[in-house]
Parts: sequence; C-alpha cells; structure tokens
Amino acid sequence: MKFTIKISDTSSETISLHTKVLDNLSLSAHREILISIGALKATVTLAEHHEQESIIFISKDIFTTYSLPDFLEYEIRVKDDILFVGPVIGLLIKGKKAEMNKQRMKIYKNYLHEYSYINGLILLLTSDEINVKNKTIYGYVYHPIEEEWVEGNFPFPSVVFCRKAIKDTDRSKLNQLIGEEFFNSHVFNKWEMWEWFSAIESLSNYLPETVQAKNISNVKQLLEKYETIFIKPISGMQGTGIYQLAKQKEEYHLKYRLNGRNTTAVLDSWQTVEHFLRDELNLEKYIAQKRLTLLKNNNRVIDFRIIVLKDANGSWFVPGMITRFGAEESIVSNISSGGSAEKAWSTLMKIYNDDAKEAFKKYKEMEQLAILCCATLELKGLHLAYVGMDVGMDDNKNLWVIEINNRNPDMTIALDAEDKQLYYRIKSAPLFYAKWLAGFGGEKR
Repeated sequence: MKFTIKISDTSSETISLHTKVLDNLSLSAHREILISIGALKATVTLAEHHEQESIIFISKDIFTTYSLPDFLEYEIRVKDDILFVGPVIGLLIKGKKAEMNKQRMKIYKNYLHEYSYINGLILLLTSDEINVKNKTIYGYVYHPIEEEWVEGNFPFPSVVFCRKAIKDTDRSKLNQLIGEEFFNSHVFNKWEMWEWFSAIESLSNYLPETVQAKNISNVKQLLEKYETIFIKPISGMQGTGIYQLAKQKEEYHLKYRLNGRNTTAVLDSWQTVEHFLRDELNLEKYIAQKRLTLLKNNNRVIDFRIIVLKDANGSWFVPGMITRFGAEESIVSNISSGGSAEKAWSTLMKIYNDDAKEAFKKYKEMEQLAILCCATLELKGLHLAYVGMDVGMDDNKNLWVIEINNRNPDMTIALDAEDKQLYYRIKSAPLFYAKWLAGFGGEKR
C-alpha cells in the first residue's frame, strides 16, 4: 500500500496512522515507537486517525527535521518494533554538487522508468555533501510528477547504488552511516579476476592463459607457446590500449589501434619488441594473454555482452545478452571502436544453423557461467548488483571469459541492438534490488 504525508500542527514528535493500518501492522496508538527514515532514527509517539487510510499525518517538527517531500508516495513496514518509512535510496554520482546541472542529471532518470513500483525518496548525492553527523545529504530528490530533480536537504538513504569508484574516505562515511548497504563500489582488475577464477575448477577452463607483463620473460614464453598473444591494460575497459603481438618467422608483428585505425608495427627482433614495450607501455599495469581464435563474421570478431543483475529478491539473473561485432579486421569488438550489435539469440541461431535446441543449450551455458562468475566475486567480498560481462566463443564453440565490468558497464549496448525493452529493464533493476535491500521488497534471505 502507498501512503502520502501530510503535516499535523496538533502535537510534537507524533506520527498518526489510520486505525486499520495500525491494526494491519499490529500496532497500537498512544505509545512510543522508534521510526526510521533512511539513516535517520527518532523516537516518536504513535497516534491514530480516521481520515483517508493512505494518509500519514506527521507533526511539523518531524516533517521539518526529516525534510520529507509531500509530493511523494511512501511505503511503511514494521520490523523489530521499528516503524520504517521509505524506501530511501541514493545514487552516489561522481563530481561535486556545485557541478550538477539539469543536463548532467538527466541521464540518471533512465533508472526511474518504473518508479511507480519503487516509491519513496530516490536521491542523487555527491560525496562532498554527505553530513555524517546529522545523517543527512544535501542533494536532489526525484519528483515523479514533474519528472525532474528537486534540490534540498534530505535524510541520508539506507541503501546506496554507487555510480562511481569511491575513495577510502567515502567508503568510511558510508560504513558509518549504513554499514555495508551500498553496492557496485568495488573495482577489481583483470589480473585479480584471473587469479580468483583460475583457482576455481569450474571456472578455470573458461580462462585464457595469462601472465603479468612486468615479467617480460614470461611474456616471451607465452608468445613462443602460442605464437600470437594479446597485451592488455590490467584496468582498461572498452578495448582501449590492447596490443596483439604475433611472431612470424624471424619478425614480430605488433597490431593495435591508433586514432581509430588499425596499425601494425613490424619489429625485427625480440630485443626490439622488448624495447618498444618498455618505452611505450608501463608494463606494471599490463597483462599478457593467449590470443583466442574467436568466431568472426565477415572478418569482424564476435563476442557477447552478458548482462548480470540482482533482482527484487536479491538473486542474480540474466535479463539478456547482446552480440558485439568488431570493426572489420579490428582486434577488439567494442562499439566505440567502430563495432555494431545485435541480440545474442539471433547470433546463436546463425552459429547453430537454426538449431534452436543447440542454440538454447549454449545460451544457458553462457547464462550459468555469468551467474557463477558474479557469485564467485561475491564470495571475495564484493557487493555487486549491476554487471556487464564479456564472453568470447572460439571456432570450437568453447566459451572464454574476457572481461567483467562493474564500475560503469555501458548498458546502451542494448539500444545498439535495438532492444529498448531490455535497456529499460536493465536500468530499472538496481532500484528494485536497492528497495529489497532497504527492506521494502520482501524479507531478506
């Protein structure tokens, strides 16, 4: 049931609920109760009224202290003799509050297409306006009728969806205010991922052999073993900064993209290769990896973006997958590097010559692999709920984990594949999960 808030001038530190609502919550009037709105808590007196059932009357002092907008609809619940009003959910975004403007904030409305199922306060917040002492945030609340962000001082949310990599100081503030109830704050690199997954038998077969590039002798050994390898930034995303190194007779061919074009450098000795790599790259920040012979379509490399999200019950699910086709003869498949996209099911049906049964089996394998990877990351202590995972398929139809992006996965790839329904389902999911985490989406498991 949804509730609206009205101000009562009759008494102080009082919250008044309809008689039926009190009965449904197994509460009685004329008693004190702890109320929780976001991170704020206070002891108030419960009262009853006989007006419209969906109205909550709040005394003016509480309304002012909590800065509750009266243009929103709220939900309430009782647990452990605490009355919760909410949900209060925050999106922690990069930059400072002074840098916010309508154009910049507009993109965050894409998370709110199903707001009518979320309700409560959805806040945009920046690190510089977090008030730990008062447990408040000066930021912006979403106005569902105006479809705009409204500035003000609000209760700090009980759950935060991090839309940026956060510093230790920010993490400390969040821990003080809401414990561990914030997600997608952790950033991990490709080497960490390889170390974690390679130690697990059920995942190790999905990983290409990988070494740290700072040990140049290991890079040489890997090249001699496979003849062609990739050299990748440990923390790079979107296919940027990737080099393909191949040994061809007495020469070494180094292929990469420069100014949006494919470029090949021909080097005459390993010493020349080593000098080039040391001069051009900070090898401490790179890995070397066996090159995968991924499937191609008209000389365009193919891989799959698997979207992995937490649902309204806190469970992992895959709402969809998108195929990415790289630019012709490119070593990467990224849309930003000239690639294109289509729905993965269409691609799988082509790969399996319209054999729906075989295509479905592979789809389920990809889905299960993605969920297993995310569950493994959780076991490593990462609180995630919004993940983009890139998986390749080789000529033998074996799957390979290429990259996992939880920092800022670009979900517009669904729009590139002309799947608007998937895009909005993806963007809505984090708030449904946050609502569950806040205790308004069912009991925690």
